[in-house]
Amino acid sequence: MAVALNTFVVSNVYYYFLVLLLLLQLVVAKSNNGFTLKLIHRDSIESPLYPGNLTLEERAARLHHQTDARVNYYATKIAAHTASAKLLANQSENLVQPEVIRPRISFQSSFYLAKVGFGSFDNLPVTRNYRNYNLMVDTGSELIWTQCEPCDGCFQQVQPLFPLTRLKSRTYNMLKCNNHRLCYPNKCFGDYCSFGIQYSTRQNSSGFIGYDKFTFEVDNGTNDYLYPVVFGCATIQRNFNFSARPNQINGILGMALGPRSFVNQLGTRAQGRFSYCIPYATDSSHNIYLRFGQEARFRAGQQVSTIPIVAGGGVLQAYYVNLLDISVGRIQLNFTPGYFSLKPDRRNGGCLIDSGSPLTALPPLAYNRVKDAVAAELARSHLQIIQKPGYDLCFQRPTSRQQPPPVIRFHFQGAVFTLRQGAYLNLSDAICLAFKSSGGLGGVSVIIGGIAQSDYRFVFDAGAKTVAFAREDCTAETR
Repeated sequence: MAVALNTFVVSNVYYYFLVLLLLLQLVVAKSNNGFTLKLIHRDSIESPLYPGNLTLEERAARLHHQTDARVNYYATKIAAHTASAKLLANQSENLVQPEVIRPRISFQSSFYLAKVGFGSFDNLPVTRNYRNYNLMVDTGSELIWTQCEPCDGCFQQVQPLFPLTRLKSRTYNMLKCNNHRLCYPNKCFGDYCSFGIQYSTRQNSSGFIGYDKFTFEVDNGTNDYLYPVVFGCATIQRNFNFSARPNQINGILGMALGPRSFVNQLGTRAQGRFSYCIPYATDSSHNIYLRFGQEARFRAGQQVSTIPIVAGGGVLQAYYVNLLDISVGRIQLNFTPGYFSLKPDRRNGGCLIDSGSPLTALPPLAYNRVKDAVAAELARSHLQIIQKPGYDLCFQRPTSRQQPPPVIRFHFQGAVFTLRQGAYLNLSDAICLAFKSSGGLGGVSVIIGGIAQSDYRFVFDAGAKTVAFAREDCTAETR
């Protein structure tokens, strides 16, 4: 990615990434064998984004908005790649070649949040010598970034900007041009590595690439740290028309396949591996952990399925997998071979496993076929369809004498992934299909969201180019 903060930014719409927008704030293991980060639900009372108590209906409505925003995010991001060479041609002289393009988004409520301590400061009026910033954890982004001062046009944030000049961190250094593997060729301004990102037709961000010490606070009062970690410092922002309220989110912790991503910068501690296990729950009281390296593993006796990651990860450098077909109940829908495949241009089509989207998104034709097949199964089970505003398919809860709603299966290259309760959303008086139409926006064909992934452990292995999964009671996960 590029530029100063991979711009995540607030637009007109709240970009709610996930039912699990979590605050990543705990490092447990302190060895080269891996470590574990505790994740806190975005709606938890521990989260800086805590919205107060929400009803099931209010939570469900937010899931729909979050999914729509995520679909739009990918569509805009991919579309912008086609024009990346032209995007910032007429911008300030400090803007170099733009690399990546992203849509207008809101940081205020997305995905997972990572509480990361930046730098080493001598004169902070607190006991710690680092500055904490809330970063959004994003498997669809490579670059780690935050806003830095001095900054031209930066959007307001609660925490002070990371300082590049006055009272700067004594462990911060800028990357020299073309002198580091994470300084990409010909992406420089003067003697130093730089980056630039276009987010929409007018929004753009740029800055420098540097490295510093990252500190993670542990529950027992001790700290773990990583050094050096390469990240982007955004120093020029254009046309980010946010609300007057300062942002709680200060940047992105990229977790995609590229070499600048957090998981790949961890080296031997992560070995290119991370895992998570999302519980199927309507509250936000369950701890969730992001595990790296040897901590990212299955328990003995679990039935593990493994599928390949599509080589190259497309232009997103994200976790694409090969979806071949979909079944509803005992009926396989027999989509045309290649219907869900990543297209030769590496931009359009494809299937992403993405906990950043709460619901699962399908292209309109596929969505309608799945929805109609579920409705047919419900009719055979004599489950009454219920009209609910904002939902295409809801139905009564089955009694003990009725068949449960149909199981939905994704037929991947190498394995079948079975959705039981993860295919549906529980409301107070109904059950609804936890799928949405992508609306024909283009870009990614299928986004398999966090609800579909619930009560499975997923292990992503960038080195082996695989994603593995196994059923697990994620509410029972402990540190």
